[in-house]
Amino acid sequence: MKIIRLFSHWFYLFKATVWLFAAFFRAANYFKKNALADLELPHPELLTSKEKRRLKHYFYGTTYLSIIFGTLQNHFRTPREKHLFSNLAALAYFFDDLADAFRNHDEAKILWKNNPEDYGHAADDDRKLALHFLSNVYRELPPQDLQPFKNYLLRVFNVETDGRQQQDKFLTFKDLEKITAEKGGCSVLMFRRILGNHLTTAEESAIFQFGYLIQLCDDIFDIWFDENEGIQTLPIHFAKQKNIAAMHLLFEKQVAVVAEKFRASGLPKNQIETSLRVIHFVVSVTRVCLRHYLFLEKNEGTLPLADRKKMVVDMEKWGNRFWSAAFLVGKLV
Repeated sequence: MKIIRLFSHWFYLFKATVWLFAAFFRAANYFKKNALADLELPHPELLTSKEKRRLKHYFYGTTYLSIIFGTLQNHFRTPREKHLFSNLAALAYFFDDLADAFRNHDEAKILWKNNPEDYGHAADDDRKLALHFLSNVYRELPPQDLQPFKNYLLRVFNVETDGRQQQDKFLTFKDLEKITAEKGGCSVLMFRRILGNHLTTAEESAIFQFGYLIQLCDDIFDIWFDENEGIQTLPIHFAKQKNIAAMHLLFEKQVAVVAEKFRASGLPKNQIETSLRVIHFVVSVTRVCLRHYLFLEKNEGTLPLADRKKMVVDMEKWGNRFWSAAFLVGKLV
């Protein structure tokens, strides 16, 4: 039975790999030819070369999300959906930078809850690019999808602008877990909401848990960066307790939750299992990062949070690539 399960895993992993290669190939071609035009900027030269590079990074990150949704629904994005994804990726990029820059010199003393448009007018520079991309998304979404999308947008906006992770106040494990799940889950559901496919309650629950997992992966890789910027996250919470093993257990528990929720979504097994193997790629890479942290903690007694060279995991190194491949061919959970 174990051999059969392993061969089944490899079969779906092969399908997932084909999806990934094909989708990223199409995405690269689309970004080169159409993505900037789809942003409908009145003056494309408004974007600097640095902004274009970072936008490309966000674009490929959202392409990965689209592959999760595509394999789960056996659906290729329409031109309209690609247009929406491009604008939402741009919005995510510019809003992240906007929030980071504005947080430290916000003198308005306003509770920004539920008013992203006012925040955009107060925080953005003269270009008002974040508001431009938001307007593009609002205009393109059909009425039945607009309000659910706005609901998720507001939940993400409120978490980001509340600033609780940057405050001096100590946040408990439960606080950080709630913030991580809300931020990750609702961010991913925003992108799912701009697809034309019907979203069932079961799929919504599965996607929310996947979003929590993705946010956890990001925070695990970003320990050094977040600690350097004074941001409280779950991995930093465990690192300061000298208990990366507990962080590892939490991560594996969430991987299992995602697998369980996807398999309970009511969608065809072939689609579910292929989608889980797409997720398995980022899970495998994160396991490499956790392995590195466990090794550091064992040898040094604690994570050297101030040492960038030791803390930042370089996936270009062949040793890390080897372990990533080893985790990849192993079973999902």
